[in-house]
Amino acid sequence: MTSRIPQSSKVAFEVIRDIIEMGEVDIPTEFNGSGAPGDTLEFLCNVERNNADSPDLKDWEIKFHGGNSLLTLFHKDPQPKGIVDKLVDAFGWDNGKGQLSFRHTIKGKSERGFLIENKDNKIMVTNPTNRDITPYWDSNTIVGAIAAKLRRLILVHGVVDKAKRKVKYNSATAYWDLDLLNICEAIRVGTIYIDFDARTNGGRGTSIRNHGTKFRIHINDIGVIYENSQSIV
Repeated sequence: MTSRIPQSSKVAFEVIRDIIEMGEVDIPTEFNGSGAPGDTLEFLCNVERNNADSPDLKDWEIKFHGGNSLLTLFHKDPQPKGIVDKLVDAFGWDNGKGQLSFRHTIKGKSERGFLIENKDNKIMVTNPTNRDITPYWDSNTIVGAIAAKLRRLILVHGVVDKAKRKVKYNSATAYWDLDLLNICEAIRVGTIYIDFDARTNGGRGTSIRNHGTKFRIHINDIGVIYENSQSIV
């Protein structure tokens, strides 16, 4: 399937091309950690930093990717309320720091026995050893979360020099016409991963620190969830 490139592409693509032509750029001192290259990219795009569920630049979401790590699409904790705490308590393991951890990435089915199911208009994460603890997302919630922010995506690839705190943006690809009808099935089969990241602050029974549940994808599979794409530069 092909479709006309959205009108908003003209300005957005020009901004991205100008940034790539800059070559190596300094990462501002206020940006740190693994998100610094992406924060720098948004800064250069003159995008206000926030976690709002809306696109960044002229109706396009801008994301940076470097290396081989999975790309985070969006964050959305499961229902019912408090279920992540129960996951940590029931299925967590000692992380070697005196904490009970449930830092676990599930691709369809995991080595720890977790299975992603798509039925009854829900995405569910089940484990046969304890079906009383089953986190889930309504299908409409999943589709709404990804559609609000990622209907149009510009993915910028680059290389980071951590020692010099510099980043060079090398190429960019635009994706549009998100295949919304098949998003939940893409999660079930493992094209999109579910990534839990929670732990106790101490041993069992202590308070939980939840870094948020992420929906992520391998960089080579981005084209699977979009119907159209085009290289920008």
